Order: sequence, then structure tokens, then C-alpha cells
Amino acid sequence: MTEAEPRLFSGSLDSLSSAGLLQKALKRQVDMGILPFVPTERTLTPQGKPYFADLPAMHFSISHSGQQWVCLFASQPVGIDIEQPRRCREEAIARRFFHPLEQAWLAKHPQAFFPIWTAKESYVKWSGCGIDSQFSQFSVIDEHGALCQGDGYQFIPFVTKKGTPGTMCLSASLSERYQTYELD
Repeated sequence: MTEAEPRLFSGSLDSLSSAGLLQKALKRQVDMGILPFVPTERTLTPQGKPYFADLPAMHFSISHSGQQWVCLFASQPVGIDIEQPRRCREEAIARRFFHPLEQAWLAKHPQAFFPIWTAKESYVKWSGCGIDSQFSQFSVIDEHGALCQGDGYQFIPFVTKKGTPGTMCLSASLSERYQTYELD
């Protein structure tokens, strides 16, 4: 594995908390020789993006849905989101948080709600800006419903081993290949 290959860890919240799974993923990377030590000084950027002050060159992003948990690590900014498809107020959420292009696509393709949502959330985690009033001001898809590849980032849809769909947002210079590790 090269440094440019992101590392995706997944686990179940049945056995450990999110913090416990994060510690387990960090320890595994130390054991594999990827990290020099388990970082402990977790802090936030002014925009609220978490990072480890004692290992600032390592970037990470966490998501969970239901009992499924994932964490993505890399040498450059990353964002990840997973969502168990479920019934929700999709139209109301889309009116509030989706760009008009995304709303129009969703009206014709209702199954696109969760792929669009996970891409948007992974993007704001990658950028560090979070979900705010600007969330509806950008589109993650083009007029054909394809995920946009922006200046400096790329989207990679994926499905966890347990079947939970999600999207990664990676810095463009990172490899599209990623290593997957199960923590269960």
C-alpha cells in the first residue's frame, strides 16, 4: 500500500462505541507500521473538522448509520458518509438542502436521494465547511445525474461489506484505490 491509498475501516457499533472503533482502527495502523503511534490529542479546526494535533499530517473522516460505522484515513483531506436507506421526508429534506439541479434529478429518480445525500455530506466533510446555509448552493451531480468530479476532489461511491451504501470524497491526488479493513 502506498501513502496515497486511502484506508477504509468499518465495524459494528454493537460491540464498541464510535470512539472505541476509532481507537481500534488507529491501533491497527500502528501495528501495520502505517502510523508511528496512536494519536491522542484530538481537536477541531475553526470550522469544526476533527484532526489529531499530535499527528496533523493524517486526515480522517467518520460516519455511521444504524449500527454500521466507517472511518477513512489518508495523507490528504478526505470525507465519508454512509446511510442505510430508510423512509424519511425526502422531499422536504431535498427542498431545504439540495441544489435545484439535484431536486430536479430527484423528482425523476427518487432512488437517487441517498446517493446524492452521501455525496454532499462527504464533500462538506472533505472541505471542512460542514452542513450550513451553503449546503443547497452546490450540486454534486451534473444534469445527467453523474457525480461531479471537482477541482481538487473526486467522489467514489462504495458499499460496505454489510451492504451499507456510501460515498467517499477524496483529494484528487489520492489514489482511487483504497484498502478496506474490518474491525469486527
